[in-house]
Amino acid sequence: MRIVDVVFVYQLRSPELVRWHSRRHSHPEPQYELHYFLSGDGGFENGGDRYRIEHGSLFLAPPGTIHAVVPGELHRPVSYYAVLFAVPDSSPLRRVVETRQFQRSFPRTVGSRHRVLFEELANRYAHVSRARHHAGVHMLQALLWDLEAERGTGGDTPGELAAHGDPDAADYNVHVDRAIQLFERHVARPITVAEVARRLEISQAHLTRLFDQRFGVPPLQYYRRLRMEVAASRLINTTSSVKEIAWELGYSNPFHFSRSFKRFAEMSPIEYRRQYYRTAPTGYAGRLVDRPDDTDRREA
Repeated sequence: MRIVDVVFVYQLRSPELVRWHSRRHSHPEPQYELHYFLSGDGGFENGGDRYRIEHGSLFLAPPGTIHAVVPGELHRPVSYYAVLFAVPDSSPLRRVVETRQFQRSFPRTVGSRHRVLFEELANRYAHVSRARHHAGVHMLQALLWDLEAERGTGGDTPGELAAHGDPDAADYNVHVDRAIQLFERHVARPITVAEVARRLEISQAHLTRLFDQRFGVPPLQYYRRLRMEVAASRLINTTSSVKEIAWELGYSNPFHFSRSFKRFAEMSPIEYRRQYYRTAPTGYAGRLVDRPDDTDRREA
């Protein structure tokens, strides 16, 4: 199995991005695509059916299935991941993903629990190290096997899972999702964990325990990763310079931003952008924007 492309779109609102992501299209054999929606208002067309996007909605588009993102209200732009992957006949997973039962188990509502995983898939796909890239493939394989295991606990109706098989039933906590919403609203205007806890009317220690249980990281680390996640989306989906992206995210010092991004992605913002443009076989970024090579050279 191989990952063909990974795209993270933060707030689908620019005309160029809307035109590209709202087009009705399909992928050839043996390519499948997962769409994982984080927030926003809109719909998703898949195989002739239209579904309303919800927080944590997960869709699968098999080969030949026409699909498209349908943006909704402009004041609530959609943010999501799209992972395009190929499953050859020789892969044991092919016998899973091509079955009607597995395909009909989508869409699923998985909440926020897969967000860190999809973030890691994006970083490993863009990484210059082939070992990191292969690690991402194994992470995706594990996710697909888990989804098949969960399917076995529920019915065949799209989105339906038995109560004990619901991915969010055991660990769901409204405080976590409300905290994430606050973090997302303050990507460009930093907010402290203490302030988030105060608004949720819980202690900071309790909020930290909830994040550790759900994601295995404290809320501050999650928030920092979220901001870098947005930075990665801006690097791929816009022609904004590194300095401009740093300012958009509330960094007064672009060098501080670059250091933070390198800790997150294990490469500088410029390297991340160039590596993605070099490796993305679908030509996704090139069709959206003019490659900002001159800007990058001036900043380098």
